[in-house]
Amino acid sequence: MTRLKLVDIDTKNAVEIDIDGQAHPTKIIDKLKELGILKPNETAMFGVSPDERHIYYVPAATVDQLIAYLNQTKQILYYRRYPIHGYRGPTTTQQERQTA
Repeated sequence: MTRLKLVDIDTKNAVEIDIDGQAHPTKIIDKLKELGILKPNETAMFGVSPDERHIYYVPAATVDQLIAYLNQTKQILYYRRYPIHGYRGPTTTQQERQTA
């Protein structure tokens, strides 16, 4: 497991997560949802921010590559929340399948 520190670009709150280094970077969003940092109707964009206002995407195939880039450039990983419009949650039949 790899420890990764992210900072919410809007609130400046920092969070540290443990994640598999070989996982795809989109698993970071799944981990934030799992920890309750992101709501089910939210998603996030993450990357570096030289001006602490805009987020610039960092292309990486794994979390370890992302961390290597951050260490090499001495930058912080930021994220910003975005609502998922039209999200209504699981349907009743999906909920019934989960409890069965």
